Amino acid sequence: MRLLRGLAAGLQQAPAYMDLYAPSLWALLTVNRWLPLADPALAEALATYIARLLDHDGITPRARGELSSVHYVLRENST
Repeated sequence: MRLLRGLAAGLQQAPAYMDLYAPSLWALLTVNRWLPLADPALAEALATYIARLLDHDGITPRARGELSSVHYVLRENST
């Protein structure tokens, strides 16, 4: 949970570095799909933030794909 919280905070504090945060979030949630269930409030806030990021231009195709996958996992495993 600590790593997920840190990555979520980093993504929100420094969105210019989303190309660095996206692969880490993707890898963490791909392997540990249960993490959103451990902190539903964090998962909901992160899903909302990622949805806003995905609505903007300027995201690299790779980051867009990874963030889309993260968004899916967060929504799929929400309570």
